[in-house]
Amino acid sequence: MRLILVPALLLLLAACQSPTTTPSDDGPIASRSDVRVSPNDDREYRFLTLDNELKVLLISDDEADKSAASLTVFRGNYSDPADYPGLAHFLEHMLFIGTEKYPEPDGYFKFVQAHGGMANAYTSTDHTNYFFDVQPEHFPEALDRFAQFFIAPILDPAYVDREKNAVDSEYRLRIKEDSWRGFMASKAAVNPRHPYGQFNIGTLESLDKDVRTALIEFFENEYSADQMALVVVDNSSLDDMESLVAPMFAEIEDRDLDDFSTPEPLYTDGQLPMLLTHQSLKDNYSVAYNFPVPAMTPYYREKPGSFITNLLGHEGEGSIHSVLVKRGWATQLAAYHQDIDEDHGVISVDITLTPQGREHIPAITDLLFDYINLLKAQRPEKWRYEEQARVAELGFRFQEELPAATTARILSPSFAKVAAEDVIAQRFLMEKFDPALIERFLARLTPDNVMMEIVGPDVETDQVTEYFDVGYSIERGPIPRAPFETADLFLPERNPFLPESLDVLEDDPALPTLVVNRDDAEIWFDRDTEFGVPKATLNISLRNEGGLISLEDRAMAALYVRLVRDALNTLSYPALLAGVSYDISTPPKGFRISVGGYEDKQLVLLEEVLDRFANLEIKPERFEVLREEMVRALRNYKQESPANQTRKAQIDLMLDSSWPAEAQADYLEGIDPAGLDAWRREALDGVDAMALMLGNVTEDDAMALKDILDEHLNLADVTPSTPDVREIAGNWLHEVAIDHNDAAMVLHLQDPDDSFQSRARSALAAQMMRSEFFASLRTEQQLGYYVTVFSAPVYYRGGVTFLIQSPVAAPDVLESRTVAFVDGQVDAFRDMTAEQFERFKAGLISELTERDKNLGERTGRYWSDLDRDITTFDANRQMAEAVAELSQTEMTTFIEGLRERLDSERLLVFSRGKFETAPTAMAAMGSAAMGSE
Repeated sequence: MRLILVPALLLLLAACQSPTTTPSDDGPIASRSDVRVSPNDDREYRFLTLDNELKVLLISDDEADKSAASLTVFRGNYSDPADYPGLAHFLEHMLFIGTEKYPEPDGYFKFVQAHGGMANAYTSTDHTNYFFDVQPEHFPEALDRFAQFFIAPILDPAYVDREKNAVDSEYRLRIKEDSWRGFMASKAAVNPRHPYGQFNIGTLESLDKDVRTALIEFFENEYSADQMALVVVDNSSLDDMESLVAPMFAEIEDRDLDDFSTPEPLYTDGQLPMLLTHQSLKDNYSVAYNFPVPAMTPYYREKPGSFITNLLGHEGEGSIHSVLVKRGWATQLAAYHQDIDEDHGVISVDITLTPQGREHIPAITDLLFDYINLLKAQRPEKWRYEEQARVAELGFRFQEELPAATTARILSPSFAKVAAEDVIAQRFLMEKFDPALIERFLARLTPDNVMMEIVGPDVETDQVTEYFDVGYSIERGPIPRAPFETADLFLPERNPFLPESLDVLEDDPALPTLVVNRDDAEIWFDRDTEFGVPKATLNISLRNEGGLISLEDRAMAALYVRLVRDALNTLSYPALLAGVSYDISTPPKGFRISVGGYEDKQLVLLEEVLDRFANLEIKPERFEVLREEMVRALRNYKQESPANQTRKAQIDLMLDSSWPAEAQADYLEGIDPAGLDAWRREALDGVDAMALMLGNVTEDDAMALKDILDEHLNLADVTPSTPDVREIAGNWLHEVAIDHNDAAMVLHLQDPDDSFQSRARSALAAQMMRSEFFASLRTEQQLGYYVTVFSAPVYYRGGVTFLIQSPVAAPDVLESRTVAFVDGQVDAFRDMTAEQFERFKAGLISELTERDKNLGERTGRYWSDLDRDITTFDANRQMAEAVAELSQTEMTTFIEGLRERLDSERLLVFSRGKFETAPTAMAAMGSAAMGSE
C-alpha cells in the first residue's frame, strides 16, 4: 500500500522572533522576516535575504550534534540544453570535484567523512539540491568548502572526461529498473516541446563534444544567487550563524535571472485522451490514470489535491480499492498529485493488478469513473475537509525533530514556490475549505482528459524509446471501458480513530523497566515524553519454538503475514489516516507486532490486530491471490540491480535464516490453504511474548497490554531461537547469474566474533577507508558509479565489506583492484598522523553517540538493544567506548590482518555481467562448504 498524505490545517502556530537589531546599510543582509514553526519546536529561526538576493534560513539548535546545510539551485534538468541531455545532472557531479580555493578532487567528501559527516546531491526537474552534515566543530570549514561550489568551481578538464564515465555508469545502473523505464516511456507521451520529455541522466554520448564549455556556460547562465536558497542548521546562536554564513555566501554571483518558467503545456490539444502501453522487465501488471490539472503549489494553504486524492486512494469499505480487492482484481491502489512545472500538474491513480485484473481493465476504468462521479454528485463536504485538516494540524502541533541534514534538505527547495514564512509549515497547511476550488479540480477528472497507462512484461508495443530500450505504443482516442456490474461504492464514514485525548504526561527520565516478568511474558515500560508528543510505540516479539529460521518457516510466515494484513486493511486504513498504524514482521526469533502513533487509540487497534493474527480465517480465494502475488514478487527479484543481488546472496550464504528468493518462491508454489493453516496452528500453539511500551503511556497501559496478550494469545514458556552466522573459513567463492551487462562484486571479511571490540575495529577501518576507496576506484580509476566499503553486521556479526558494480570491468578486475587498494592502505594506516587518526575516531564516535531526535529513533535503539538482551540500553555507548580505546598501532595491525585474510579467509560473491573472466577460488571451497541447504 502506498499512501500519499499531505498534512493540513494550522490552528496552533508559533512565530519565531526576528532580532531587534537592524542590519547595517553596507552589510550583506538586505532583509529579515519571521517563519511560522510548530509549537513543539524549540529551535530558533531567522530568515535572511542577502544583498545578492540569496535566500537563507538559519536554524539554531543548541542540542544539535550534527551541523548541516542544504543549498538548492532553482534550475534542474528542465534547463538542459537540447544538445546536452543530462548536463544539469553532470554539473551536479562536477561541483564536488575541486574548487579554486580547495582544488583537491574528492577533497570535500574526504573532509566531511573524516569528521563524522556525509555529503550528497540530486538533480530534479526544476531544481538541484546539494546537502551535507558534519560534526559542529568542523562546520565552518565544511561550510566554506561547500560555498566554493557555487563561487569558483574548477571544472577541471581531466575530471570532466573522467566524471562523464561516472554519469554514464549511473545511467547503466538504472537501465533495468522498471521505475526508470516507465519514466522514459511516459516522456514519449507528452508534448515533445515540453522539457519533461527530455532525457535527463546523461551518457557518454549525450555529454560528448565540447562538454566542458557547455558546463561553464550552464553554470554562468543558470547558477545565480537570486535563484538559490540556503538552509543552515547549527548549534551556535543565530547571530553567530549569520556572521559565519552571510559573508561566505554573499560571494555567490547574482546574475539577475528570471524565475524558471515552462511556456509549453504538458499535453497539446488533440493528444488526450491517450492510452500509453509499455513493457516492464518484472512480471508485474498495472494500470494508471493520469489527469492533467493546474499546478497545486499555488494552493498549498487549501490543498484541494490532497482532499481529492485522499478520497480516491481510500482503502476502507466502499472504496475503489476495497471493491477491486474483493473481486481479486487488484492488490494495491495509490492516488496522488504532483506538480510537473510551475503551471501544470497531474492527479494520478495507480492500480497494481492481479492476473484476473489484467483481463478486466476496461471494467476497472469504468469503476474508477463511477467513483469520480460519486465525488462530483454532491458538493465537497466541510466535515471531510476538517477531518483531514485535523490530522494535519496535529501533525504540525506535535511535529518531531528530524536529523539536521534531513531538515535542511527538505526545506531548501520550498523557497522557490512558497512564501518564506510558510517554508516550514507549508506541507502541514490545510487552513481554508474552498469547495468551488475542489470542484474545479474534480472537473478535470474526465474520460476525455486522461493519459491512461497499461504496463506489463508481455504487452504488445510498436515503438522503442531512445534510452532504456523500452517497448511502448500510443493510441489516441477514447480509452476502453466496459460496465462494472454490482459495485457497492460509497464515500468513507467518519473516522473512529481520530485521537481525542492529547494530554502529554510528565516525562520520566528513567530507562525502560521490567513491569511484567513471567516465564511466558515480559513487558518493558518507559514513560518517555521528552519529545513533547502524545504518541507512543509498542513492539511485541512473539517467539515461537524454533523461531522463523528454516526455509519453510520463513516462507510460510511471510505469506501468513500478507494474509493478515490483507484482512485488516479496511479497518487499519482509517487508523493510519488518523495517525495510528501497525506493522507485522517476521524476524528470525518469531513474529513481531508493532503499533505506533497517537497513543489514544493504540490498544483498540492492537486488539483488532491480535484477534485477526491469532484467529485468521484463511479464505481460499484470497490465499490464491496473495500467494501468487508473493511468488511473483520473489521471482521478480532476479531483475534487481547486480549490486543488490550480490549483496543479498552474501547474506543468504552467511545467515542460516536468510534464503534466496527463488528458493522461497519454489517452496510456496506447492502450498495450499490447508497446509498454511496447519503450519499457523503449530507456530502459534505456544509463544513467548516480549514487549516494549514507550512514550506517552502509564503503567496502567502496560497492565492493559498484559491482559490483551493473555486474552488473544496462547502464551507459553519458550526458549527463543536465534539464527546462526556461518563462519568463513578459507576462500569462499560464489557466482550469481544476473541478466545485466554490469559486473558486480561483494568482498566480505568477517570479524572473528560479535564483540563490541571486534565490531569497533571493522567499523573504524571502514570509516578510514571509505572516502579513499571511493576516490581511488570510482573517481580515479572510473570503475563504476556504485563503489563503497562499509561495516554492516550480519545479525550482530561485523566485518568489512567492499561492494562495486561496474559497467567497464570484469569481477576479477574488481577483485584485484580492491586487493591493490588494501595493499596501499597498510602503509596509509601506518603513516597516518596521530591527528588524522584521532579525527577518524572522533567522527565515528560522534555518529555512535548522536542523541535521539524523536520517539521513533529512540524506540529503534532500545528495541535493538533489548533484542540482544542488553537491558542497560547502551549498546551504542559501549560501541563508542570500544572505538575510543583503539590505538593507531592496533588499527595498523588490524589492516595488515585484513590484507592477509584477502588471500586466505574471505567471501567473494560476484556476477560476470557482459564479461568473460571471473575470480577463481584460492582454495577448494565454494558455497556448498557453507552449509547451504
